[in-house]
Amino acid sequence: MPRQHNPVTLQSIAAELGVSRTTVSNAYNRPDQLTDELRTAVLELAKKRGYRGPSAAGRMLRTGKRNAVALLFTEDLQYVFRDPDTLAFMQGVAETTTAAATGLMLVPVPVGTDPASSALPMVAVDGYLVYSVASDHPVIELIGQNSGPVVVVDEPEGLANAGFVGIDDQLGAAVSAQHLIDYGHRRIGIITQRLGVVPRPGVVDTTRRAEASVRVGRRRLDGSLGAMAAAGIEAADVPIWEASGNDPDAGRQAARALLHRHPDVTALLCFTDQLAIGAVQAAQSMGIDVPEHLSVMGFDDTPRASTWEPPLSTIRQPLVDKGRIAAKMLLDAIDGKPARHQQLPIELIVRASTGPVRE
Repeated sequence: MPRQHNPVTLQSIAAELGVSRTTVSNAYNRPDQLTDELRTAVLELAKKRGYRGPSAAGRMLRTGKRNAVALLFTEDLQYVFRDPDTLAFMQGVAETTTAAATGLMLVPVPVGTDPASSALPMVAVDGYLVYSVASDHPVIELIGQNSGPVVVVDEPEGLANAGFVGIDDQLGAAVSAQHLIDYGHRRIGIITQRLGVVPRPGVVDTTRRAEASVRVGRRRLDGSLGAMAAAGIEAADVPIWEASGNDPDAGRQAARALLHRHPDVTALLCFTDQLAIGAVQAAQSMGIDVPEHLSVMGFDDTPRASTWEPPLSTIRQPLVDKGRIAAKMLLDAIDGKPARHQQLPIELIVRASTGPVRE
């Protein structure tokens, strides 16, 4: 009769090493809980014995966890992989989820898509990262109906029972405006990213400001106009243009239109580096020297900001850390820790795209 071999299991690996079953499980599922030496010893013995690791299906039945989280955003998938802010944020998320042996599912719900018919209701995950979604987007209601913890990044702020990670956008924009004011600029134009679920390119009047549902844009407008008001610059005298998107092409179009309407503007305050890059290109194509005749200010400090010509003055926010912190907060919430509200630091970075106003 052929000799029967006992199957290699998580328990048999643990017994041979003289460690607990949990220790062997952690080597696969929570590597940060073990020293590098112990994890290596577990994995080497498992490989030698032909053990491939805990059964994913069995683990799900035991713990009720799927070991995966969803990253929800309301742009198309192509935008996510070409926008420098989003790429840096995703780098931080991926670093954290990878270290925790947790899968990451990208769930786009672009504008015009019915959230109920999107992939969102079908995904099987332990929790959700909601990345920069307008407060009146219909996907917010659907998220509230799903089980599992939620961590919001940037917006919407105040979502019930959700964690939050972001920056003080109002302060950042106020610091930007003050930097230009300190250089003597009084005719300052503003180029903002979309203010609602659907962008409305063109002049931003008081009605558009009042109905703005995008928290980031609204706060940055409040901060910049507040700093200008404190310097005696009336909001009614500040030309504001809403761009069609958040890329250099949208920035070029917005800057060209604003400067044609208001040729006396001596500085442009752009609410993203992408828009600022486009604004510099527009000015140069119009024969306007930056910063000799026009100062241009960005926001975010993406990698291109420091290498652009001229290098952009901007507000630095920790984009990669934002992803790391948001993902860690979500994983903690999945493990039962209460949701938190965390505000990350910002910093004024002065480079060559801004300078004193000409007499």
